[in-house]
Amino acid sequence: MSKESSRVTCAGKLTSELRALRRCRILYLTFDGVLDPLGQSQVVRYLCRLSDRGFSYSLISLERESNLVNAKVLSETEELLRRHAIEWIRLPYHIGGPKAVLRNIREMARSARGLIRTRDIGLVHARAYVPAFIARYLQLRCGTSYLFDARGYWIDEKAAEGQWFTRPGVYAGAKWLERRLFQSAVAIVTLTAVMADDLRTGILRNKQQIPIAVIPTCADFDHFSPASRTPSAVPTELRLRLEGKLVVGMMGAINASYCVREGLVLFRMLRERRADAHLLCVTQQVALARALIRGVGISEDDCTITQSSYQDMPDWMRWMDWGLLLLNETFAKRGSMPTKLAEMMACGVRPVQYGCNQEVADRVHKAGSGIALTDLSLSTLAQCAEQIAITPLLSDVVRRARDESCSWFGIESGINKYESLLTQILMSKDHLVH
Repeated sequence: MSKESSRVTCAGKLTSELRALRRCRILYLTFDGVLDPLGQSQVVRYLCRLSDRGFSYSLISLERESNLVNAKVLSETEELLRRHAIEWIRLPYHIGGPKAVLRNIREMARSARGLIRTRDIGLVHARAYVPAFIARYLQLRCGTSYLFDARGYWIDEKAAEGQWFTRPGVYAGAKWLERRLFQSAVAIVTLTAVMADDLRTGILRNKQQIPIAVIPTCADFDHFSPASRTPSAVPTELRLRLEGKLVVGMMGAINASYCVREGLVLFRMLRERRADAHLLCVTQQVALARALIRGVGISEDDCTITQSSYQDMPDWMRWMDWGLLLLNETFAKRGSMPTKLAEMMACGVRPVQYGCNQEVADRVHKAGSGIALTDLSLSTLAQCAEQIAITPLLSDVVRRARDESCSWFGIESGINKYESLLTQILMSKDHLVH
Protein backbone atom coordinates (compact mmCIF):
# COMPACT_ATOMS: atom_id res chain seq x y z
CA MET A 1 0.00 0.00 0.00
CA SER A 2 1.36 3.44 -0.92
CA LYS A 3 1.97 6.14 1.70
CA GLU A 4 -0.81 8.21 0.15
CA SER A 5 -3.29 5.32 0.37
CA SER A 6 -2.21 4.67 3.95
CA ARG A 7 -2.86 8.29 4.87
CA VAL A 8 -6.30 8.17 3.25
CA THR A 9 -7.12 4.92 5.08
CA CYS A 10 -6.00 6.37 8.44
CA ALA A 11 -8.01 9.54 7.84
CA GLY A 12 -11.05 7.43 6.99
CA LYS A 13 -10.65 5.39 10.18
CA LEU A 14 -10.25 8.58 12.23
CA THR A 15 -13.35 10.10 10.66
CA SER A 16 -15.33 6.92 11.35
CA GLU A 17 -14.08 6.88 14.94
CA LEU A 18 -15.08 10.50 15.42
CA ARG A 19 -18.52 9.85 14.01
CA ALA A 20 -18.98 6.89 16.34
CA LEU A 21 -17.83 8.91 19.34
CA ARG A 22 -20.16 11.77 18.50
CA ARG A 23 -23.09 9.39 18.38
CA CYS A 24 -22.31 8.70 22.02
CA ARG A 25 -24.90 10.88 23.73
CA ILE A 26 -24.07 13.95 25.83
CA LEU A 27 -26.41 14.75 28.73
CA TYR A 28 -26.69 18.52 29.20
CA LEU A 29 -27.89 19.75 32.61
CA THR A 30 -28.99 23.33 33.23
CA PHE A 31 -30.93 25.11 35.96
CA ASP A 32 -31.30 28.03 33.54
CA GLY A 33 -34.55 27.45 31.70
CA VAL A 34 -34.19 27.23 27.94
CA LEU A 35 -37.47 29.15 27.61
CA ASP A 36 -35.75 32.16 29.22
CA PRO A 37 -33.87 34.62 26.98
CA LEU A 38 -30.58 33.53 28.56
CA GLY A 39 -31.33 29.89 27.87
CA GLN A 40 -32.34 30.65 24.29
CA SER A 41 -29.10 32.55 23.74
CA GLN A 42 -26.57 30.52 25.69
CA VAL A 43 -27.97 26.97 25.62
CA VAL A 44 -30.38 26.32 22.74
CA ARG A 45 -28.37 28.06 20.02
CA TYR A 46 -25.19 26.25 21.06
CA LEU A 47 -26.75 22.79 21.28
CA CYS A 48 -28.49 23.15 17.92
CA ARG A 49 -25.26 24.06 16.16
CA LEU A 50 -23.25 21.36 17.91
CA SER A 51 -25.96 18.89 16.94
CA ASP A 52 -25.51 20.00 13.33
CA ARG A 53 -21.84 19.07 13.70
CA GLY A 54 -22.68 15.52 14.71
CA PHE A 55 -22.97 15.58 18.50
CA SER A 56 -26.01 13.87 20.06
CA TYR A 57 -27.71 15.55 23.02
CA SER A 58 -30.24 14.91 25.73
CA LEU A 59 -31.18 18.10 27.58
CA ILE A 60 -32.65 18.43 31.07
CA SER A 61 -33.67 21.94 32.11
CA LEU A 62 -35.68 23.55 34.89
CA GLU A 63 -38.43 25.82 33.58
CA ARG A 64 -40.36 28.49 35.44
CA GLU A 65 -44.14 28.22 35.48
CA SER A 66 -44.49 31.69 33.94
CA ASN A 67 -42.56 30.46 30.89
CA LEU A 68 -44.32 27.12 30.60
CA VAL A 69 -47.68 28.86 30.14
CA ASN A 70 -46.31 30.80 27.15
CA ALA A 71 -47.62 28.38 24.51
CA LYS A 72 -45.97 30.17 21.57
CA VAL A 73 -42.42 30.13 22.96
CA LEU A 74 -42.87 26.59 24.30
CA SER A 75 -44.07 25.29 20.93
CA GLU A 76 -41.32 27.07 19.00
CA THR A 77 -38.61 25.73 21.34
CA GLU A 78 -39.97 22.19 21.17
CA GLU A 79 -39.99 22.31 17.39
CA LEU A 80 -36.49 23.78 17.17
CA LEU A 81 -35.00 21.13 19.45
CA ARG A 82 -36.92 18.37 17.65
CA ARG A 83 -35.55 19.50 14.27
CA HIS A 84 -32.04 19.15 15.66
CA ALA A 85 -32.76 15.73 17.23
CA ILE A 86 -32.20 17.04 20.75
CA GLU A 87 -34.15 15.14 23.39
CA TRP A 88 -35.59 17.66 25.85
CA ILE A 89 -36.83 16.84 29.34
CA ARG A 90 -38.23 19.92 31.07
CA LEU A 91 -38.80 19.88 34.80
CA PRO A 92 -40.66 22.51 36.83
CA TYR A 93 -38.49 25.03 38.65
CA HIS A 94 -39.61 25.03 42.27
CA ILE A 95 -39.20 28.22 44.31
CA GLY A 96 -39.45 28.71 48.05
CA GLY A 97 -36.09 28.51 49.83
CA PRO A 98 -33.72 25.62 50.64
CA LYS A 99 -36.42 22.92 50.47
CA ALA A 100 -37.32 23.99 46.93
CA VAL A 101 -33.63 23.95 45.92
CA LEU A 102 -33.20 20.43 47.28
CA ARG A 103 -36.34 19.34 45.45
CA ASN A 104 -34.98 20.76 42.18
CA ILE A 105 -31.69 18.93 42.70
CA ARG A 106 -33.42 15.67 43.61
CA GLU A 107 -35.73 15.73 40.59
CA MET A 108 -32.98 16.58 38.11
CA ALA A 109 -30.69 13.90 39.57
CA ARG A 110 -33.47 11.29 39.37
CA SER A 111 -34.26 12.21 35.77
CA ALA A 112 -30.57 12.18 34.82
CA ARG A 113 -30.02 8.73 36.37
CA GLY A 114 -32.97 7.42 34.41
CA LEU A 115 -31.47 8.67 31.15
CA ILE A 116 -28.06 7.21 31.96
CA ARG A 117 -29.69 3.81 32.50
CA THR A 118 -31.63 3.92 29.21
CA ARG A 119 -29.38 5.94 26.87
CA ASP A 120 -25.80 5.60 25.70
CA ILE A 121 -24.65 8.61 27.77
CA GLY A 122 -20.92 9.12 27.37
CA LEU A 123 -20.56 12.51 29.06
CA VAL A 124 -22.49 14.88 31.29
CA HIS A 125 -22.19 18.58 30.40
CA ALA A 126 -23.01 20.53 33.57
CA ARG A 127 -23.82 24.20 33.09
CA ALA A 128 -22.84 26.02 36.32
CA TYR A 129 -22.36 24.85 39.89
CA VAL A 130 -25.58 23.18 41.01
CA PRO A 131 -25.81 20.97 37.90
CA ALA A 132 -22.12 20.18 38.51
CA PHE A 133 -23.02 18.96 42.02
CA ILE A 134 -25.52 16.63 40.34
CA ALA A 135 -22.95 15.59 37.74
CA ARG A 136 -20.45 14.72 40.48
CA TYR A 137 -23.12 12.59 42.17
CA LEU A 138 -23.79 10.84 38.85
CA GLN A 139 -20.08 10.25 38.43
CA LEU A 140 -19.91 8.55 41.82
CA ARG A 141 -23.09 6.50 41.32
CA CYS A 142 -22.96 5.72 37.60
CA GLY A 143 -19.32 6.27 36.59
CA THR A 144 -20.20 8.93 34.01
CA SER A 145 -17.62 11.68 33.65
CA TYR A 146 -18.59 15.34 33.39
CA LEU A 147 -17.57 18.60 31.80
CA PHE A 148 -17.82 21.46 34.31
CA ASP A 149 -19.00 24.58 32.44
CA ALA A 150 -18.40 26.85 35.42
CA ARG A 151 -19.87 30.21 34.24
CA GLY A 152 -18.08 32.08 37.07
CA TYR A 153 -17.45 31.90 40.82
CA TRP A 154 -21.02 31.11 41.86
CA ILE A 155 -20.36 30.50 45.56
CA ASP A 156 -18.54 33.80 45.91
CA GLU A 157 -21.24 35.59 43.91
CA LYS A 158 -23.91 34.34 46.33
CA ALA A 159 -21.80 35.25 49.35
CA ALA A 160 -21.21 38.76 47.98
CA GLU A 161 -24.97 39.16 47.56
CA GLY A 162 -25.54 38.11 51.18
CA GLN A 163 -27.15 34.81 50.22
CA TRP A 164 -26.62 31.16 51.19
CA PHE A 165 -22.92 31.18 52.10
CA THR A 166 -22.63 34.07 54.54
CA ARG A 167 -21.74 31.97 57.61
CA PRO A 168 -18.00 31.14 57.75
CA GLY A 169 -18.53 27.42 58.28
CA VAL A 170 -21.04 27.12 55.45
CA TYR A 171 -18.79 29.12 53.11
CA ALA A 172 -15.76 26.96 53.95
CA GLY A 173 -17.75 23.78 53.32
CA ALA A 174 -19.03 25.11 50.00
CA LYS A 175 -15.50 26.03 48.90
CA TRP A 176 -14.34 22.51 49.77
CA LEU A 177 -17.08 21.11 47.54
CA GLU A 178 -16.06 23.58 44.83
CA ARG A 179 -12.52 22.19 44.85
CA ARG A 180 -13.86 18.66 44.47
CA LEU A 181 -16.06 19.72 41.55
CA PHE A 182 -13.13 21.20 39.65
CA GLN A 183 -10.66 18.45 40.51
CA SER A 184 -13.06 15.64 39.56
CA ALA A 185 -14.13 17.09 36.20
CA VAL A 186 -12.79 15.62 32.98
CA ALA A 187 -12.57 19.16 31.56
CA ILE A 188 -13.54 22.71 32.51
CA VAL A 189 -14.94 25.73 30.68
CA THR A 190 -14.50 29.26 32.04
CA LEU A 191 -15.78 32.55 30.65
CA THR A 192 -12.53 34.43 31.29
CA ALA A 193 -8.80 33.80 31.05
CA VAL A 194 -8.51 35.39 34.50
CA MET A 195 -10.52 32.58 36.09
CA ALA A 196 -8.68 29.94 34.06
CA ASP A 197 -5.37 31.26 35.39
CA ASP A 198 -6.78 31.30 38.94
CA LEU A 199 -7.65 27.60 38.61
CA ARG A 200 -4.33 26.57 37.05
CA THR A 201 -2.31 28.24 39.80
CA GLY A 202 -4.70 27.34 42.62
CA ILE A 203 -7.23 24.52 42.78
CA LEU A 204 -5.74 22.66 39.81
CA ARG A 205 -2.05 23.27 40.41
CA ASN A 206 -1.62 19.51 40.96
CA LYS A 207 -4.17 18.59 38.24
CA GLN A 208 -2.59 20.21 35.21
CA GLN A 209 -3.78 17.36 32.97
CA ILE A 210 -7.38 18.61 33.20
CA PRO A 211 -7.99 20.78 30.10
CA ILE A 212 -9.48 24.25 30.58
CA ALA A 213 -11.13 26.05 27.67
CA VAL A 214 -11.90 29.78 27.84
CA ILE A 215 -15.19 30.32 26.00
CA PRO A 216 -16.86 33.68 26.68
CA THR A 217 -20.58 34.31 26.46
CA CYS A 218 -21.03 34.70 22.72
CA ALA A 219 -23.71 36.19 20.47
CA ASP A 220 -25.12 35.16 17.14
CA PHE A 221 -23.74 37.92 14.92
CA ASP A 222 -26.28 37.04 12.23
CA HIS A 223 -29.21 37.47 14.62
CA PHE A 224 -27.72 40.49 16.41
CA SER A 225 -26.77 42.64 13.46
CA PRO A 226 -26.88 46.39 12.68
CA ALA A 227 -29.49 45.99 9.96
CA SER A 228 -31.86 48.70 8.73
CA ARG A 229 -34.10 50.39 11.27
CA THR A 230 -37.38 49.08 9.95
CA PRO A 231 -38.06 46.24 12.41
CA SER A 232 -41.55 44.93 12.92
CA ALA A 233 -40.99 44.36 16.65
CA VAL A 234 -40.75 48.10 17.36
CA PRO A 235 -44.19 49.73 17.06
CA THR A 236 -44.54 52.64 14.66
CA GLU A 237 -45.31 55.16 17.41
CA LEU A 238 -42.09 54.23 19.24
CA ARG A 239 -40.02 54.37 16.07
CA LEU A 240 -41.27 57.92 15.57
CA ARG A 241 -40.42 58.68 19.20
CA LEU A 242 -36.83 57.44 18.76
CA GLU A 243 -36.20 58.82 15.28
CA GLY A 244 -33.49 61.51 15.25
CA LYS A 245 -32.57 60.97 18.91
CA LEU A 246 -29.24 60.16 20.53
CA VAL A 247 -30.42 56.89 22.07
CA VAL A 248 -28.79 55.38 25.17
CA GLY A 249 -29.86 51.82 25.95
CA MET A 250 -30.34 50.10 29.28
CA MET A 251 -31.14 46.39 28.80
CA GLY A 252 -32.01 43.32 30.79
CA ALA A 253 -32.49 42.49 34.43
CA ILE A 254 -32.19 45.11 37.14
CA ASN A 255 -30.29 43.51 40.01
CA ALA A 256 -27.41 43.93 42.44
CA SER A 257 -24.80 43.09 39.79
CA TYR A 258 -25.44 46.37 37.96
CA CYS A 259 -24.77 49.96 38.98
CA VAL A 260 -28.17 51.07 37.75
CA ARG A 261 -28.44 54.37 39.58
CA GLU A 262 -25.02 55.52 38.36
CA GLY A 263 -26.04 54.69 34.80
CA LEU A 264 -29.20 56.76 35.14
CA VAL A 265 -27.26 59.68 36.62
CA LEU A 266 -24.90 59.47 33.65
CA PHE A 267 -27.84 59.70 31.27
CA ARG A 268 -29.28 62.68 33.16
CA MET A 269 -25.94 64.46 32.78
CA LEU A 270 -25.93 63.65 29.07
CA ARG A 271 -29.47 65.01 28.71
CA GLU A 272 -28.27 68.29 30.21
CA ARG A 273 -25.72 68.51 27.38
CA ARG A 274 -27.77 67.08 24.53
CA ALA A 275 -31.45 67.97 24.17
CA ASP A 276 -31.90 65.05 21.76
CA ALA A 277 -30.67 62.41 24.24
CA HIS A 278 -33.23 59.68 24.90
CA LEU A 279 -33.08 56.69 27.26
CA LEU A 280 -34.42 53.39 25.90
CA CYS A 281 -34.92 50.88 28.72
CA VAL A 282 -35.77 47.31 27.66
CA THR A 283 -36.53 45.12 30.68
CA GLN A 284 -39.14 42.81 32.13
CA GLN A 285 -39.04 44.92 35.34
CA VAL A 286 -40.96 47.86 33.93
CA ALA A 287 -42.40 49.17 37.22
CA LEU A 288 -39.03 49.06 38.97
CA ALA A 289 -37.30 50.75 36.04
CA ARG A 290 -39.93 53.50 35.99
CA ALA A 291 -39.46 54.14 39.72
CA LEU A 292 -35.66 54.28 39.46
CA ILE A 293 -35.76 56.59 36.45
CA ARG A 294 -38.19 58.90 38.18
CA GLY A 295 -36.02 58.80 41.30
CA VAL A 296 -33.02 60.42 39.60
CA GLY A 297 -35.10 63.15 37.99
CA ILE A 298 -35.34 61.95 34.38
CA SER A 299 -38.49 63.17 32.65
CA GLU A 300 -40.89 60.63 31.15
CA ASP A 301 -40.60 62.56 27.88
CA ASP A 302 -36.90 61.67 27.75
CA CYS A 303 -37.24 57.93 28.18
CA THR A 304 -39.03 54.91 26.76
CA ILE A 305 -39.54 51.80 28.91
CA THR A 306 -40.60 48.59 27.21
CA GLN A 307 -40.38 44.79 27.25
CA SER A 308 -39.06 42.45 24.60
CA SER A 309 -38.62 38.77 23.88
CA TYR A 310 -35.13 37.46 23.21
CA GLN A 311 -35.93 37.03 19.51
CA ASP A 312 -36.92 40.69 19.18
CA MET A 313 -34.04 42.22 21.17
CA PRO A 314 -31.91 42.99 18.08
CA ASP A 315 -34.77 45.11 16.69
CA TRP A 316 -34.65 47.30 19.79
CA MET A 317 -30.86 47.37 20.03
CA ARG A 318 -30.55 48.68 16.47
CA TRP A 319 -32.04 51.93 17.73
CA MET A 320 -29.37 52.32 20.42
CA ASP A 321 -26.32 54.46 19.80
CA TRP A 322 -24.78 53.77 23.22
CA GLY A 323 -25.42 51.03 25.79
CA LEU A 324 -24.94 51.13 29.56
CA LEU A 325 -22.85 48.28 30.98
CA LEU A 326 -21.90 49.40 34.48
CA LEU A 327 -21.23 46.49 36.83
CA ASN A 328 -19.98 45.98 40.34
CA GLU A 329 -16.48 44.58 40.66
CA THR A 330 -15.73 41.87 43.22
CA PHE A 331 -13.57 38.75 43.36
CA ALA A 332 -16.56 36.73 42.17
CA LYS A 333 -16.75 38.80 38.98
CA ARG A 334 -13.30 37.58 37.89
CA GLY A 335 -15.13 34.68 36.30
CA SER A 336 -17.88 36.70 34.58
CA MET A 337 -18.29 37.94 31.02
CA PRO A 338 -21.60 39.74 30.39
CA THR A 339 -23.63 38.47 27.44
CA LYS A 340 -24.73 42.05 26.81
CA LEU A 341 -21.23 43.05 25.73
CA ALA A 342 -21.22 40.49 22.90
CA GLU A 343 -24.73 41.49 21.83
CA MET A 344 -23.86 45.20 21.87
CA MET A 345 -20.79 44.66 19.72
CA ALA A 346 -22.78 42.53 17.28
CA CYS A 347 -25.55 45.14 16.93
CA GLY A 348 -23.20 48.11 16.61
CA VAL A 349 -24.03 49.58 20.03
CA ARG A 350 -21.18 51.53 21.64
CA PRO A 351 -20.71 50.21 25.22
CA VAL A 352 -20.21 52.46 28.23
CA GLN A 353 -18.50 50.00 30.55
CA TYR A 354 -17.38 49.91 34.15
CA GLY A 355 -16.42 47.04 36.44
CA CYS A 356 -16.93 43.27 36.28
CA ASN A 357 -13.22 42.58 35.66
CA GLN A 358 -10.26 43.93 33.73
CA GLU A 359 -10.80 41.47 30.89
CA VAL A 360 -14.15 43.11 30.08
CA ALA A 361 -12.51 46.55 30.01
CA ASP A 362 -9.72 45.21 27.80
CA ARG A 363 -12.28 43.92 25.28
CA VAL A 364 -13.98 47.33 25.16
CA HIS A 365 -10.62 49.07 24.66
CA LYS A 366 -9.59 46.62 21.94
CA ALA A 367 -12.85 47.04 20.02
CA GLY A 368 -12.38 50.81 20.02
CA SER A 369 -16.00 51.99 19.79
CA GLY A 370 -16.95 52.34 23.45
CA ILE A 371 -15.85 53.96 26.69
CA ALA A 372 -14.31 52.08 29.64
CA LEU A 373 -14.63 53.95 32.93
CA THR A 374 -12.14 53.58 35.78
CA ASP A 375 -14.55 54.75 38.49
CA LEU A 376 -18.11 56.01 38.95
CA SER A 377 -17.46 59.30 40.70
CA LEU A 378 -19.67 62.22 39.70
CA SER A 379 -16.72 63.93 38.01
CA THR A 380 -15.96 60.82 35.93
CA LEU A 381 -19.63 60.43 34.98
CA ALA A 382 -19.71 64.08 33.93
CA GLN A 383 -16.61 63.62 31.76
CA CYS A 384 -18.18 60.53 30.20
CA ALA A 385 -21.40 62.43 29.48
CA GLU A 386 -19.38 65.16 27.78
CA GLN A 387 -17.46 62.60 25.72
CA ILE A 388 -20.68 60.93 24.54
CA ALA A 389 -22.21 64.31 23.73
CA ILE A 390 -19.39 65.35 21.42
CA THR A 391 -18.41 61.99 19.88
CA PRO A 392 -19.48 61.70 16.23
CA LEU A 393 -21.39 58.51 15.45
CA LEU A 394 -19.16 57.19 12.70
CA SER A 395 -20.30 53.96 11.07
CA ASP A 396 -16.72 52.94 10.21
CA VAL A 397 -15.79 52.91 13.91
CA VAL A 398 -18.71 50.64 14.76
CA ARG A 399 -18.00 48.35 11.82
CA ARG A 400 -14.35 47.92 12.82
CA ALA A 401 -15.40 47.23 16.42
CA ARG A 402 -17.87 44.60 15.26
CA ASP A 403 -15.28 42.90 13.03
CA GLU A 404 -12.72 42.96 15.85
CA SER A 405 -15.17 41.46 18.34
CA CYS A 406 -16.63 38.75 16.09
CA SER A 407 -13.54 36.53 16.28
CA TRP A 408 -13.88 36.38 20.08
CA PHE A 409 -17.58 36.95 20.81
CA GLY A 410 -19.15 35.45 17.68
CA ILE A 411 -21.10 32.24 18.31
CA GLU A 412 -19.13 30.40 15.62
CA SER A 413 -15.98 31.03 17.63
CA GLY A 414 -17.64 29.59 20.73
CA ILE A 415 -19.02 26.60 18.83
CA ASN A 416 -15.57 25.82 17.38
CA LYS A 417 -14.05 25.83 20.87
CA TYR A 418 -16.77 23.58 22.27
CA GLU A 419 -16.40 21.21 19.33
CA SER A 420 -12.65 20.98 19.84
CA LEU A 421 -12.98 20.40 23.59
CA LEU A 422 -15.79 17.82 23.29
CA THR A 423 -13.86 15.92 20.63
CA GLN A 424 -10.78 15.91 22.85
CA ILE A 425 -12.83 14.56 25.77
CA LEU A 426 -14.66 11.88 23.82
CA MET A 427 -11.46 10.65 22.17
CA SER A 428 -9.70 10.37 25.52
CA LYS A 429 -10.04 7.01 27.22
CA ASP A 430 -9.53 8.72 30.57
CA HIS A 431 -13.04 10.19 30.60
CA LEU A 432 -14.54 6.71 30.74
CA VAL A 433 -12.86 5.89 34.04
CA HIS A 434 -12.12 9.36 35.46
